[in-house]
Amino acid sequence: MRVLQMHRSLGAGGIEAFVCGLANELVKHVDVTVCTITKPNPSDLFYSRLSDSVAKESINKVGGNINPIKTIINIYRFIRKGNYDVVHLHGFFYFYSLAIIILHKRTKFFYSIHSDALKENNPWDLRLLALKRFCFRKKWVRPVTISKTSKDSFTQLYHCESELINNGIPKPSITGKPVMDKYRITPDTKVFIHAGRICPEKNQAMLCKIFDRLIKKGFDVSLVIAGPMHVRSVMDAIEPYLSERVFYIGEQSDIPSMMNDSYGMCLTSFYEGLPIVLLEALSTGCVPICTPVGGIIDVVQDGYNGFLSSSVSEADYYDTMKRVLQTPDSSIKEIRQRCEESFKQYDIAITAERYLDYYKQS
Repeated sequence: MRVLQMHRSLGAGGIEAFVCGLANELVKHVDVTVCTITKPNPSDLFYSRLSDSVAKESINKVGGNINPIKTIINIYRFIRKGNYDVVHLHGFFYFYSLAIIILHKRTKFFYSIHSDALKENNPWDLRLLALKRFCFRKKWVRPVTISKTSKDSFTQLYHCESELINNGIPKPSITGKPVMDKYRITPDTKVFIHAGRICPEKNQAMLCKIFDRLIKKGFDVSLVIAGPMHVRSVMDAIEPYLSERVFYIGEQSDIPSMMNDSYGMCLTSFYEGLPIVLLEALSTGCVPICTPVGGIIDVVQDGYNGFLSSSVSEADYYDTMKRVLQTPDSSIKEIRQRCEESFKQYDIAITAERYLDYYKQS
């Protein structure tokens, strides 16, 4: 079986991490090619982590701005020439529309919905929503959702079924070193980490405001925000809160080790699919403190393997942070242990096995 995985790029990000992890696991069993739409950059985090056994291709080999029409045609030509048994797509449906229409009878197309079904559509996908719905219903493309909540949103939008396969990641290697000591003001400072691109849906400005309130109330805490800056206006909203206890450190390559040495992982998103950063937190025993959105509610049980706020509001998340800080350390230790137990079902080996079975059965 020849499998092609396609995504826009393999820089930093949750989908990028997933595509890399899935390809590296699948290649142990089948022939795998990963193709990016944009030209890979040597600094692209997850492109550099692809196994040597994975074939690597790119549509726009010379880089520069993407010409949508030319790219759509080039993707069609690339897939046709490659004669793949399975083409697995991750977002940006419109880029693949021509290939799907012409090649669906000879090639199995799969499409993973990595977020809420409506919100994962970019403006061009929304313009082609009728075509996208038609392709899903006729099984020209076989849709895959990544959590129960994601599946429910898909059914509501497209009025057809999808295959539910949970996201997964490989168990990360941890340095075990005290990498977060530099962010502790006192030996007792509780360091929290937020990892994710700087953008409106991650709601980092609210998170910073909450930590500013906690610090002014006398709580011995600090917050470390790690991730690439995608939206300048969000960064502008964060910057007034940066201080000796609130840090922005940009994109980092060893988030799991940072989580392992943190008291908790904060996620204040307005919407999510099944966040890779959440699975990384579970795998390291870092307590997730999350808003109740997307697939998060299918993974985190409040007080058992993390904490959930009652809503995405500032008041509710602030109250949840206070609850975390007032929880005895002995109870936090038990929650950390349950995090690691919870992670086992999200190991990438299980996810890849399910995808491989689905490829073969469809």
